[in-house]
Amino acid sequence: MKINAFQIIFLLSLIIISLERDTSGLIFVYEHVRHGARGPSSGYQSYFKDGVDEYKVEWGLDGELSAIGKRQHYFLGVRNRLKYGKLINFNKYNPMEILIHATDYNRTHQSINSELLGMYGNNNEERLNQKEKEEYTMVNNQYLKDSNPELYKKIDDELKLIDDQVNGKSIPIFNIRRFKNGRIFLVDKCTKLDQYRDRKVGPTVKKLYDEFDQKYAENFKKFFNHSEFFRDYNKMKSITDHYICDYDNKKDLGYLIRSGIDKEEFLNFSKRFYGNFIFNWFIDEYTSGLESTHLMQDLLVYMENRINHKDEITYQAPKMVMDCGHDTTVGPIARYMSSAFNIPYHEYCEFACNVYFELYYQPENSTKYSVSYLLDDELLIDRMDYEEFKVKLKSKFWNDTYMNEFCGKEEDTYINKKPKLEEYSETLLGASILFTFMFLIAMTMTFFFYYKLKMLERKLREEKLSNEILGENEENVYDGEKLN
Repeated sequence: MKINAFQIIFLLSLIIISLERDTSGLIFVYEHVRHGARGPSSGYQSYFKDGVDEYKVEWGLDGELSAIGKRQHYFLGVRNRLKYGKLINFNKYNPMEILIHATDYNRTHQSINSELLGMYGNNNEERLNQKEKEEYTMVNNQYLKDSNPELYKKIDDELKLIDDQVNGKSIPIFNIRRFKNGRIFLVDKCTKLDQYRDRKVGPTVKKLYDEFDQKYAENFKKFFNHSEFFRDYNKMKSITDHYICDYDNKKDLGYLIRSGIDKEEFLNFSKRFYGNFIFNWFIDEYTSGLESTHLMQDLLVYMENRINHKDEITYQAPKMVMDCGHDTTVGPIARYMSSAFNIPYHEYCEFACNVYFELYYQPENSTKYSVSYLLDDELLIDRMDYEEFKVKLKSKFWNDTYMNEFCGKEEDTYINKKPKLEEYSETLLGASILFTFMFLIAMTMTFFFYYKLKMLERKLREEKLSNEILGENEENVYDGEKLN
């Protein structure tokens, strides 16, 4: 059956209407998203030599966002504009309405900019009026006419072409901030965590190594000359991550196919291996609390501020917060939510994977404020009472004192742990020296006082003897006088 243009428009209208209906009473949205599809990265001791990865795919750039990655985020931007059009006026960018964070990578900044263009790309900035257009001041004009008149004319000609537009495409400038300190990558600073990871994940990783050896290792050797990498965790992360990059970006994987490896089957293995790294090694149901507590605390602050200022537009209470990070920031949130609310998580964090938290205000209901949670647009929490949501979310929080105790210091790790005698050898040496010194002082003082005591006794004996002699003389003298 053919579908005509009217039917298509009707179906699209129904979708848009349903999206709008789903968000009635919405007062706040928090989005945390991974950057879009990228090229392979040389990080984590991976194999990426001269811009070429394990599969002979030439990228040139290192870990940069691809055209597909930009399209993925533009998709999310259009989604936001259609779904949250009642919450935010996307016809005019207002920095008080949206707070944006991104990590310090090109791929995250390019991703969030692509998303914002999907949200505000139809936006036209206010045009300059005649007086503004003709009389605005530019300090360069004072000197440019004389120093470089040819350049001055070219600039002037281009500005005449856009007439009264603010800039050539009238695209607003978005204020993208860094994450606050202590919000992400906390497990990277946890010195004792590797001990926990080895115990928890070691057997699973061994099984994955064995599976790779059985299914892929021999065929891999036909095009890859580094079989020693097949039991190195960081190298295997490279082999699997780079394959996913090549696959998702539709690169030529001829070397792999000609070696006899099934593309789809190996994609499944790669996602299981790398997913195990994100959701069981990097963090798990327990340590996701270490990584995500501060972000979830921020989420509650955003919601509280919005509740207190729901009828206002203010920098203190944005209507939407957009955070752009990585699989190592989105994944821990998904794992944390799974642990706190007993809901599923997706065991591989795809490029542009995302979580959304929506806060609703419905004064006519007994549940005045409620929260929905979506993972890659799978609705996992549907308008839960806000107070109940807070209690459950806080139930897995880690306090900073416990974080510090759990992570410890570098000298506490088993790698650097010394035998007790060796660990305290310097202390024992110092104590021995101090004890010897004090013993010598004590012996010296003993001999000194003993010598003084003997001298005193001798002196007393001499005095006693003298007194006895003098006493006898006195008696003789007295007797003599008496006799006379």
